[in-house]
Amino acid sequence: GHQNIISCLLDRRLSTDFNLWEFAPAKKPFEEMDAFEKLMNNNLFFLDRKNHLRLRKLALPAFSPRIMEKMKERFTILVKERFDEIGTPESFNFGAEIAEIVPTQAIASLVGIPRDKFPIFDSLAYGVVRGINPMLTPEERQEAIKGVPEGLDLLNELIDERRANPGDDFLSTLILAEDEGSKLSNLEMCALVGAVLGAGSDTAVDLHSYLIKNLLQHPEQHHALMADETLVQGAISETLRYESSGKTGLARYASEDIEIQGHQIQKGQMVQLITSTAGMDPLIYHDPRIFDIQRDHDKSISFGQGPHYCIGVTLVRSQTEVMLKELFKRFPNLSLGDEIVYDYAHHNARRMDVMTVNTNIAKS
Repeated sequence: GHQNIISCLLDRRLSTDFNLWEFAPAKKPFEEMDAFEKLMNNNLFFLDRKNHLRLRKLALPAFSPRIMEKMKERFTILVKERFDEIGTPESFNFGAEIAEIVPTQAIASLVGIPRDKFPIFDSLAYGVVRGINPMLTPEERQEAIKGVPEGLDLLNELIDERRANPGDDFLSTLILAEDEGSKLSNLEMCALVGAVLGAGSDTAVDLHSYLIKNLLQHPEQHHALMADETLVQGAISETLRYESSGKTGLARYASEDIEIQGHQIQKGQMVQLITSTAGMDPLIYHDPRIFDIQRDHDKSISFGQGPHYCIGVTLVRSQTEVMLKELFKRFPNLSLGDEIVYDYAHHNARRMDVMTVNTNIAKS
């Protein structure tokens, strides 16, 4: 339930440090790591507590409300252009045409990637998200991460440009951040972008799809939103609670022998926190199986809890809000089509490759 998940998230004996896992492969010397391994070695998701807190503290200014508000203006332009490209068809695949594209482009815009370099950034995003799948064969992994080196070269070029000519943007803020003489290295900044890609683009793909799916499946909630746009953030929160896209939950590794709910956990063992169960706890949410965008979400843990609370929460919410408003502005009579196809091979998400929507333009 809700409280059990929170207790585990706040328990310092349960670490995000992958190297504590009893089955973790021996850590290579840094000089023997490939580009992807170096990136993951510095990823916020897998660092020990001390290094995680250091990087998080240095990164926080880059996610300030001022910078995020500037980014929202860019997101709006990107989203409008995407819908212009789609045009006014009778139907289209929302999963492929919007959900798979908008989140990564939003982060590319945040980082300052030139439009003609978006494909390189897309390949980096694909490698970051798919390369961590533990079920891949060595050959499959190499295929998944083949775009990572070129993507990192692109990021390093941008970072070097900003070092020489800092501005009032995301990367410049990361470069200028300093704490007790400590600054972020190029690799740490690249790893931070990788973490944002993993959390802010891949999960947003599913959030976009499930948000639209649930609104269209619950017309009374859709109508309430159309009548009052201030309910947008409530709709996002309710989607994350009501239909979480995660398959596997959050992995934690015991740094010592501990007991959880009467179960003995040995040092080095993995604990999977199925956070979606917290959203279905009737002690916290009245009638949890009802989709209600006006529900109170003060106790939500969809974006984490404690030191691992998502620093990019505003980024995810902002790009999703921009997409949602533009979608219903263009297609006020939108309805679900007949086809939803899930990607069952995706290692950690209930991904919809196909979610057809009907625009019903003739009714407008």
